[in-house]
Amino acid sequence: MLLGFAAFGWADEPITNWLTNPEGPLARTIRSNFYFSMAAFLPFLLLSEVLLVYAIFRFKAKPGGQAATFHENLRLEILWTVIPALTLAITAIPTYKTMRAMEVPPKSDLVVAVIGHQFFWEYRYPKYGVQFAEEAMVVPAGKVITLNLSSVDVVHSWWVPAFGVKQDANPGRITHAWFQADNPGRYKGQCAELCGKLHAKMYIDVRVVTPEEFEQWILEKKGIAPPDGTMENQ
Repeated sequence: MLLGFAAFGWADEPITNWLTNPEGPLARTIRSNFYFSMAAFLPFLLLSEVLLVYAIFRFKAKPGGQAATFHENLRLEILWTVIPALTLAITAIPTYKTMRAMEVPPKSDLVVAVIGHQFFWEYRYPKYGVQFAEEAMVVPAGKVITLNLSSVDVVHSWWVPAFGVKQDANPGRITHAWFQADNPGRYKGQCAELCGKLHAKMYIDVRVVTPEEFEQWILEKKGIAPPDGTMENQ
């Protein structure tokens, strides 16, 4: 896991981290569930490691030492089976709710078709008749964005950690994801499925703007001059 976090800093394009900078309600829900699960399971990891180190030094072989003759402890075996099982059951409840939230979006404000290519992304906005490729996806802040993902060649994966979204784009079928970014800004991601020799360069760039700026951007994409030049140089 630590190596994964380090990769964020070493990548050619810095990837926005969901753990330190979650953007939107879905990403924050995922982070909360991660912290809850970590807190629940960490004591088991620490306890087992402490007992292992203790056993290594306490019961290491010594000249003339006698092997232990005890074996089995039914109560202890029941205890170390029941407690982890209860912990799993407890963590399963919020985890199920989180997974359900990832799969069932709120009412959508904007639908974007995302098509993976070797090795770039194509975006289509059916509501506006706009489509383009190898550019940043632009979405309005505070709106629920539904993604319909597919691929024209191999399996790709649209992954923007800040949004809590990682969804495969498969050839011949459509998969779905959603996110809501509350704050304008630029958010980075990358294809997370090994899709060929240029996979490592298949970056994702999402620009979140205000609703007013988004409408101006749509006008520009359709070749209609906006009331002012706010978006022209962005």
